[in-house]
Amino acid sequence: MSTKIYRDLEREMNKETSKNNIVEVSKALFLEGGFSQTNMADIAQMAKISRKTLYRYFRSKEEIAMEIELDVFRTFVSIQNKYVPTLKGSGYDKLASYLEKLDSMVDELSQLIRFTGMFDYYLVGEYPNTGSHKEFVQLIEKVDEPFFAFLSEGVKDGSIVTDVEIAYLARTLSNSFLALAQRVVTRQTNLNEELNIDSRKIISVQRELFLRALKGKN
Repeated sequence: MSTKIYRDLEREMNKETSKNNIVEVSKALFLEGGFSQTNMADIAQMAKISRKTLYRYFRSKEEIAMEIELDVFRTFVSIQNKYVPTLKGSGYDKLASYLEKLDSMVDELSQLIRFTGMFDYYLVGEYPNTGSHKEFVQLIEKVDEPFFAFLSEGVKDGSIVTDVEIAYLARTLSNSFLALAQRVVTRQTNLNEELNIDSRKIISVQRELFLRALKGKN
């Protein structure tokens, strides 16, 4: 390998390392202090770089938040890809096992889930850039694929009964689960006091209600 090629490769590796460091530092700041309370100066200071250097990588904190959100959904898809192929049984059985798995992982993934809630609340306008938009839509499609597959399979084999269009039902299941998980992991202590129950169990109750409503005779 020539010296020039080696230096170019090293430069690209250092650039990626710096970008990843900015993303991780920003995620910590957003989760600790909130998105609106965090600015680019805070991020630059925590990342130990100048603001000028920071702006070479990201034009705004919204762009950084988008990159974090992409990483979160890449993690969700990675977990999904490992678990979904192991599921057995009818469409209903697979859906029940999948929802149970998602429920069991809420605590482990609580910080990632909490960030998605923050992202949904603060970034309500246009996507920061077209490239991110395209990948994000693709990741969402990927995350929802198991719901489409299990519901379609269940209706076909008779283990699931519904008169709701599969596309809407799949999106409802996926979004309802994530939205409730966002609320619980963000406000669990306060919810326990306000509702006078163990609010973490609400997610399991929601899961059971969906499954009871969908269960067929087979």
